[in-house]
Amino acid sequence: MERFLRSPFTMSVFLIGLAVIYSMSIVLEQRNYMTTMIFIAYAIFVIIYFGTMVYFNRKYPDRKIRILTFIPYELKEEDEGHQYITYRACRKVYIYYYFAIPAAIVAVTLFRDVELLPVIALTVLGIGQYFIFWSEVKKLYE
Repeated sequence: MERFLRSPFTMSVFLIGLAVIYSMSIVLEQRNYMTTMIFIAYAIFVIIYFGTMVYFNRKYPDRKIRILTFIPYELKEEDEGHQYITYRACRKVYIYYYFAIPAAIVAVTLFRDVELLPVIALTVLGIGQYFIFWSEVKKLYE
């Protein structure tokens, strides 16, 4: 359960959900049945996620996950080993952004006629970050 709560996968689902809801509202320019259903599914996922977090915090008070925090839930720095893995993962994410942000700016500039490209670019950048971070952190769990 803790692995699910701290997983970048759940944050990726949040990110994709927001991008889909925004994109649907832009493309359809009105609320329709599908947009409403996607929004409701997203809201249910958010409620389940935070409900699971409250349940986890009550069941394991010694390993609480703060609900409102500026520190991402994925960061779990219990000892020097965790800190080193987090350092390496953050370093790789920084290198990724060093190249990905200029590439995204070029793509958005070249294809400015594509209305949703900025949202798609931001979503891809975010998912790339989660993938790179998790690929490094999963070494901790193996």
